[in-house]
Amino acid sequence: MASTAGAKDPEWVSLTEACRLLGVSPSTVRRWGDSGMVRTFLTPGGHRRFARGGLEAMLPGRPTSRPPLTDLGETPGRLARGYRRSREDTPLRMPWVSELDDDKRERFRGYGRGIVTALVSALDAEDPARRAELLRSAEDSCAQYGRLAAAESLGASMTADIFLRFRRPFLDELAAMARRREFDATGTTTLIAEANAALDSLLLATLRGWEAAALGGARRAKRAAS
Repeated sequence: MASTAGAKDPEWVSLTEACRLLGVSPSTVRRWGDSGMVRTFLTPGGHRRFARGGLEAMLPGRPTSRPPLTDLGETPGRLARGYRRSREDTPLRMPWVSELDDDKRERFRGYGRGIVTALVSALDAEDPARRAELLRSAEDSCAQYGRLAAAESLGASMTADIFLRFRRPFLDELAAMARRREFDATGTTTLIAEANAALDSLLLATLRGWEAAALGGARRAKRAAS
């Protein structure tokens, strides 16, 4: 993020000072600056400066807090629209989707909406038991999604690809929201780390659902042939 702050402003530090403050390598600090995790600007001489407050927020032992996503207006619907726009901008398409009838397409969408709603609610939940409950709900929806994909004769790799096409835009939208709301670096990294961990478990649930349906179908076919 550009700034008009002066090169000697105490609120801004050099790359060397940033590395000393955090105890990390210059490449790590540069990467955090490039990703927007820490605000930066270039001096007239072309030297990068880093916001001291953002760096200090990344130090261990500082309390991490953020307002709930829903309180910030980041509803499941808004997040879904954000990643849907990103998905529609990609040159790759999934032609099998257009071959589904309206009922089956709506079933896929229904499971997708349930997954997003439970995931956003889980990320907002402060109580560990409540978060686990919401994640189980999202995992159940993912398992149903996997079963439906198997029923449509989609392979495991295609089913995983569908999920991954959802995952990246969703994380991108979360990161964009954090920048819009000016989360500090700790709040942003915590949110993205929590979302990544949740999405890992949801991907596994999707594939478990697919596997259960595929094995069940294979057993039924074997019985029918015998």
